[in-house]
Amino acid sequence: MTTHLHHPPAEAVSAEPLWRLGTAYFSRKTILTAAELGVFTSLSERPATAEELGARLGLHPRGTRDFLDALVALDMLEREGGVYRNTPIAEHYLNEDRPSYVGAFLSNADARWNRLIDALRSGEPQNRWGSGPEMFTEQYRTTAAWRNFTAGMDYLNGMIGPALAEAFDWSSVDSVVDVGGARGNLVAAILRRHPDLTVGVQDLPGVEPVFHEHMEQLGLTGKVTFHAGNFFEDPMPSAQALVMSHVLHDWGVPERRRLVASAFEALPPGGVLLICDPMIDEDRRGSAGALLTSLNMLMVTPHGSEYTTAECRTWLTEAGFAEITSSSLGAHNTLIVARRPL
Repeated sequence: MTTHLHHPPAEAVSAEPLWRLGTAYFSRKTILTAAELGVFTSLSERPATAEELGARLGLHPRGTRDFLDALVALDMLEREGGVYRNTPIAEHYLNEDRPSYVGAFLSNADARWNRLIDALRSGEPQNRWGSGPEMFTEQYRTTAAWRNFTAGMDYLNGMIGPALAEAFDWSSVDSVVDVGGARGNLVAAILRRHPDLTVGVQDLPGVEPVFHEHMEQLGLTGKVTFHAGNFFEDPMPSAQALVMSHVLHDWGVPERRRLVASAFEALPPGGVLLICDPMIDEDRRGSAGALLTSLNMLMVTPHGSEYTTAECRTWLTEAGFAEITSSSLGAHNTLIVARRPL
């Protein structure tokens, strides 16, 4: 017997939610195109009218004003008396002359998402690098490449560091090392709020030059120690607190277990491990951001993904941790804190 499905009339189902989702890329593409054209870099040197900027960048007059005013509406530009200039966020992150520039990082992500079908059909990352530490070392052979990558990490952990500085009782420890901490942006936020802490970062040797650059730019030269090492091969530095922020989601479950166990071995009795990632709700209905980030990990890593707090608790318990707690960290991340028993 054939079952006929009865659908509501079209006028009863609003297309607006789908329209918002389907056209969200308009905004992204407008901002990334502006960065690629050098709009923000040019305006940083000298604010300009639409006609002046169009002439500088070789833009046709027909679309220039709408393009720039769209950037005003998106809070990337300001306009006063017909003259355009950067907003603070555009000046900081989209001006190519600044070390905090993330235009290349975002453009690479944009291009990668065009290959989502390939990733879903193959289960393979779309950058074609290895599954171990070479996933990073092969892609980022030069200081310039590390600079672009770590600027992207700063862009992400810049939203996490200040929240993490407030979310944990840092007076309960005297030292912290950010494992896989790139050029130190996250621990810099903690150090600013808690200047008595002894602070360090562990990351691959290729990161060290851009770490020292960044510390100098932040006025923190000599205040954060860099520990060069591969955390799969070298012991983690000793400290009363270890942080793994956006680290576990890069790897498969066996590697996550290894990293958590290594942290347990490195910590003294009573020491704490803080793990931060965009974790998936237990019923796997949200958050949308965590699930979408998990798709991004599909495209950039051989085995990485987001995970639930229950899964993380399992790895921590297996390693010997106790007193495991979880809480929201900002709008997009979850913080899990676990203690090595005395």
